[in-house]
Amino acid sequence: MSPETKLAPEINVSGVTKVVYSDVKKLAHTIVKDLSVTFRPGRSSALLGHNGAGKTTTIKLILGLVRPTHGSVSIDGQEVGEAQRRMIGYMPEVNRIPPVLTPMEVLEYHLATYRPEGLRDGARRRAAIEDSLRRVELWDHRNKRVGKLSKGMARRLAWAQATIHDPTVLILDEPMSGLDPTGRMAMREWISGFRKSGKTIILCSHELVTVGELCDDVNILNKGKLVYSATNEDHQGAYRLSLSGIDEAATAAMREGARLPDFRRARREGFAVHLDFFDYAAAASWMQAALQRGVVVTGFAPVSIFDEDVLLKYFGKELES
Repeated sequence: MSPETKLAPEINVSGVTKVVYSDVKKLAHTIVKDLSVTFRPGRSSALLGHNGAGKTTTIKLILGLVRPTHGSVSIDGQEVGEAQRRMIGYMPEVNRIPPVLTPMEVLEYHLATYRPEGLRDGARRRAAIEDSLRRVELWDHRNKRVGKLSKGMARRLAWAQATIHDPTVLILDEPMSGLDPTGRMAMREWISGFRKSGKTIILCSHELVTVGELCDDVNILNKGKLVYSATNEDHQGAYRLSLSGIDEAATAAMREGARLPDFRRARREGFAVHLDFFDYAAAASWMQAALQRGVVVTGFAPVSIFDEDVLLKYFGKELES
């Protein structure tokens, strides 16, 4: 079945709050607070945050494993139910595959549970299983117990399980975990292929470089709240100029003397000052002025929404809730 034959849905999390209660004292604990975020069709969206920020709970809400205390979650405009869950492929951070099963049995059980259209015939199911295991290079290990697989092999099996039913939504939680360099390269290629096919992808990872390579949007949670959200389009034209041997006072004097446009953000790092601009023209005028004054320019490049300097400040737990 060609992935282009399916239209990817939009996922809307609207005003969601999730409160849980402790078993002993019945104290209320808010895991997600007034969260509104949209995962758009044909986009790969990063869902980031420190440990305990609410990412896993948000995933569980989308999967329909838990229900919101307030607000709503919809896929393709519908409340999450069985039909919506069949659209989703999920690769958890920690494999929960029974160790006594074989890769063949895992995928057979998965397809028997999902019963995707086009794979309800036994011969087609077997062909799909073989194709999937060959794709992740596990065909020669198809009859080996999962408990005997290496961690990297188990992650490959988790990918096969998440994608064998040709989902239109793919949720990946730390997909690179446990993979060697060859496995990481293969995983990037597999995710890129899904991305190009127009699926809706949600990617959770602590690896900002990986996220930057594979995502179009970024959303950061902190203490259950959405504290940052941006798309690649938001930063089109944004540039960073790095100057050496100049301080804030000299930067201010240069701006006033040359009547330069405002910068979006300034950051001091040792003997360097990094200036961010909304567009190329503003950054170029500053670079020209710096060169005319003999200031050393150490960097001039576009700014990505996945730039660590931009993102890391939103991860701190000290941000106000």
